[in-house]
Amino acid sequence: MICPPCRRQPRARRSIRRWLAGQLLFSSWVSQGLLVLLTLVLTGWLLRRVLRPMRQLSALMVRREPGLLTPLPELLPWSETRLLIVAFNRYIDRLRVMISRQERFSADASHQLKTPLAVLKTQASVALASDDPQLWRESLQAMRTTLDGTIMLTERLLQLASVKGKEQGDRAFLAVDLQDIVQNSCFSRITQARSKNIDLGYEGERSAVMIAGDGVLLAELCANLLDNAIRYTPANGTVTLSLRRDGEGVVMEVEDSGPGIEDDQIQQALLPFQRLENVGDNPGAGLGLALVTDIARLHRSHPQLLRSETLGGLKVRLRFLAAAPGRSEQAFQG
Repeated sequence: MICPPCRRQPRARRSIRRWLAGQLLFSSWVSQGLLVLLTLVLTGWLLRRVLRPMRQLSALMVRREPGLLTPLPELLPWSETRLLIVAFNRYIDRLRVMISRQERFSADASHQLKTPLAVLKTQASVALASDDPQLWRESLQAMRTTLDGTIMLTERLLQLASVKGKEQGDRAFLAVDLQDIVQNSCFSRITQARSKNIDLGYEGERSAVMIAGDGVLLAELCANLLDNAIRYTPANGTVTLSLRRDGEGVVMEVEDSGPGIEDDQIQQALLPFQRLENVGDNPGAGLGLALVTDIARLHRSHPQLLRSETLGGLKVRLRFLAAAPGRSEQAFQG
């Protein structure tokens, strides 16, 4: 026979085990709850700390005046917004340069347009103040000449503005035949050259020369180079356009027997609205070579102004990269 105290011991042990299990479960819930609460508190604190620079940046941008192009300050040197602010400031720098260039171009353009308009007004006033039909005729002829120059200036300004508008961003160029563009440009200027009895010729490649570029802009580049060469070459002179392969590139040259450009005037000649002292009475606004420079820059090139060894005048040399074989499109980063 089992004594009563012995029968009660297993029950006591089971009660103790249940009580201990309950205590362990309660302790586990409390500790896990505290851990979750602590995690939430730390997460909220970290999020506020991490997002504080973003809130500061947002508030700074909201208060920023329109048109203000000063760089943003670094809110916290170690924060994740630092790279964002650096990238934004670089963009601001490029934007400021572009706007400054456009403002300078607009100011120069307005100044250049004021001159022929003032001349037209003077010519009209002279004609209206006289009763002489011969003076009327002379004034009308002078006004037509001024209008022709104004039209040419306006066209060049529109072309230059169009090219400058394409300078920003990525540009995907197609493969174009530069040899075909060059020859067509020569053919289109034959009548202009013959009017001054100028020998206009082409030398170089007879087969296709493929480069990555904009066919319309390259045709405009060739047209401006030939127009300049023919305009400043005296009667009975010579203008030659040549094209040749050079390793992985293509070299295009336009040379003439005109007066050329002195070494100390080369940089000035490439700027817009700059007319050199040795151009004489030839019409023009000084935009031809500036337009050539902008178009060449779009094609990762730059015009070199040299003295022609054979003709004695100006030689303009440009080097383009040949189109990659098997690729019909190439992107240039602006």
